Amino acid sequence: MTGLFKRTRELIKSPIGVYKRQTIMSAALSTQVTHLMNDGWVPKSIAAYVDDIVNNEQLNDQTMNQILSEKWGEAHRIGSSLFTTMFTAGFHRGGVPAADRLEVIYKLLGMTVSPTNFVRMSRLGDWDSKDKIKDVDLYYLHLETIDEVQDYFEFVKQVAYMVRLKHHAWNGIRSKYETSRQLSTIMDNQLRYYLSKPIVDFILRNDWRQEDVAEETLQLTGTPVSYPNVAFHNRGVAKQDNVKMALPGYHLELIFNNQGHLVSMWEALEAHQTIDEYGVLAFSEVPDDYSLAELQMIANTESTNYANAGGPIHQSLDVKPANRYAGLESDLRNYAKKQF
Repeated sequence: MTGLFKRTRELIKSPIGVYKRQTIMSAALSTQVTHLMNDGWVPKSIAAYVDDIVNNEQLNDQTMNQILSEKWGEAHRIGSSLFTTMFTAGFHRGGVPAADRLEVIYKLLGMTVSPTNFVRMSRLGDWDSKDKIKDVDLYYLHLETIDEVQDYFEFVKQVAYMVRLKHHAWNGIRSKYETSRQLSTIMDNQLRYYLSKPIVDFILRNDWRQEDVAEETLQLTGTPVSYPNVAFHNRGVAKQDNVKMALPGYHLELIFNNQGHLVSMWEALEAHQTIDEYGVLAFSEVPDDYSLAELQMIANTESTNYANAGGPIHQSLDVKPANRYAGLESDLRNYAKKQF
């Protein structure tokens, strides 16, 4: 437990609200915290995790196991309210702190760049396998309810904010200027696709079409969606009738065809995914594995924007990095673009 704050150590030793089973509770919480430390969470993040548990009004000798289990699950579901609290805990605005905090995400997910420029995640778990495989600390991109979708929007907003700070591209209310550095790292660029995955999966699982997404988003946020220019998402489309839908905040953009169905690389990638013995997801990087229709989806896919809105910052952080000559896209996606 070295490296933790004194108050965190004290709460682990003597959790509030648990009396008869305090020794058992302390041992269980201590084990969880050790795993979180090994995963790469910083002390302030772990303090936020412990605080969330011990400040739970329902915590007592009878409920402690259930609460520990629920909070453990929330801490490993990326973008949950607890995950976002841990991710932003103690964060202070600045380029270096932002870069360091993004590195926490990359370590948690085991992100590496393959020889084909494809960002792999060695700790991205398959949601359906999570209860079957024990003793493996994986993280999950999964949304089950509309409330979880709303929490996820806040997480994406925070990630986008940190990417802008890292690349000196703050475009808030009081200041607006062109980025001094174009986004130039492969993992920063390709993270945007993984960030979109749980939203895409949620829409597909609920069989929503374009009008459903627009209606549900309005009800959830009170703000209507917008429809920006979609030129880069109509590769090989005869009538150029794909449309782009930008969700409030501009960070999540979705692509729909003329029948209102999603156009997403994740439908193609998940058709060729593998799940290893530990429940870790991997996706084929071999272009020949994909049909022409699947390659078209990969070429025209949705993504996550880091800029708050269009303009020079959007160009520097979101548009130019996706150019196939920028060196930041996977060979698979560049191959897909070449076909159309």
